[in-house]
Amino acid sequence: MFTFIKNLINKKLNFFKNEAIKIIVSIMTEIFLNFCLLIFFIMIIFLVSFYLSFFLSYYFGNYILGFGIITILYIFLLFFIFFFCKDFIRFFIKNSFFKIFDKKK
Repeated sequence: MFTFIKNLINKKLNFFKNEAIKIIVSIMTEIFLNFCLLIFFIMIIFLVSFYLSFFLSYYFGNYILGFGIITILYIFLLFFIFFFCKDFIRFFIKNSFFKIFDKKK
């Protein structure tokens, strides 16, 4: 009788341990993939803005004007996001966070 209870507890413990490992691995994979996508899109945005800055510099014939236009564009974008999109960003972060944990169930 004791070995039966011991084996049952051992099986249940192994089952919960395996389930916990599956959940942790899936969460870590999701975080890693999101991080890689973030780095990829940051690199793309940087290279596109760099290319656009050089294009505008060539078009206007002045490096300061070309890079200044892109800098002012980024400053306006930063102020727009900071003042007008706070609720949207919070909603997006909250939903993406809950989506990761709800998908595992």
